Amino acid sequence: MNAQCDAGNLDEALKMFKKMKELKVQPDSATYSVLIRNLCQRGDFERAEQLFDELSDEEILLRDDGCTPLVAAYNPIFDFLCKNGKTCKAERVFRQLMKKGTQDPPSYKTLIIGHCKEGTFEAGYKLLHFMLRRDYVPDFETYVLLINGFLQKGEPILAYRTLERMLKSSYLPKTSVFHSVLSELLKNDFASESASLVVLMIDRKIRQDINLSTHTVRLLFGSELRIKAFQIVELLYDNGYVVEMEELIGFICQNGKLLDAQKMLSFCLEKGHNVDINVCNVVIEALCKMKRPLEAFGLYYKLVEKGNHQQLSCLEGLRTALEAGGRSEEAKFVSKRMPNERQLTDL
Repeated sequence: MNAQCDAGNLDEALKMFKKMKELKVQPDSATYSVLIRNLCQRGDFERAEQLFDELSDEEILLRDDGCTPLVAAYNPIFDFLCKNGKTCKAERVFRQLMKKGTQDPPSYKTLIIGHCKEGTFEAGYKLLHFMLRRDYVPDFETYVLLINGFLQKGEPILAYRTLERMLKSSYLPKTSVFHSVLSELLKNDFASESASLVVLMIDRKIRQDINLSTHTVRLLFGSELRIKAFQIVELLYDNGYVVEMEELIGFICQNGKLLDAQKMLSFCLEKGHNVDINVCNVVIEALCKMKRPLEAFGLYYKLVEKGNHQQLSCLEGLRTALEAGGRSEEAKFVSKRMPNERQLTDL
């Protein structure tokens, strides 16, 4: 059979195959492999697919007789099936080949791309996982196709996991890929994963997007992950990035987390960043109403150290709150720096 095919006598080989079937002589996997490969080379994919179906349905590859099948020989039919919306059919035979212990990295890619085209991205991801377990490294294109597919299907967690695997395979995609994955994680309120991705991006020296960074910290605060939120802010600032601080503090205040707002403002001032004085007024006034005058004074003191206290409109309320709380020394400190008090002294 193989000799006939090598001599270009495919029709004769097919006649021999038919005769074997009539005589109830079961062809082995090698016979199917040779015929399917040669039919594909001739462009007769319809007949090749018929033989392929027989091979699959009768599980001929799993029999003990015959030689060890060569996966690469099936690549042409795999390619044809995957390009024509029949990836699941191709994968069934591919898995039979896997059970026989035979592997072929290009076949993995062909099937994964087929699944991506058909929208069955989870099946593609499972094949990716099989590849990595067998120490085969998927190529750059395979990873990107899966990531984009998961994002389109609304599966950002799988997109993120695929991105992690891509990085472990020593591939570094464009910055836009990181941003797209982070954006979808945020839209779906995956707070911990979003924070982990920000850390990963910083570790890999990937440029941050201020809007995405701000959204990440907001989501962390909204998910009661305040410690993680402060860690992310500190990490961003330590690496030369910032967040929309006024927007973030406004969000924190709206959620009644005034002590967190005070801590965030203090952090910002310590880092030497200017903050809208109106935001400081709001936080100090709110802390006073909460009967937390010491925290309010601590923020005010930092503003004094930075020389940013002159235009505060909350000083009367702060002094009153300090006096009511028995903090006379702090109240005097505030009084000495109130505009009206200085004017009276000058008189």
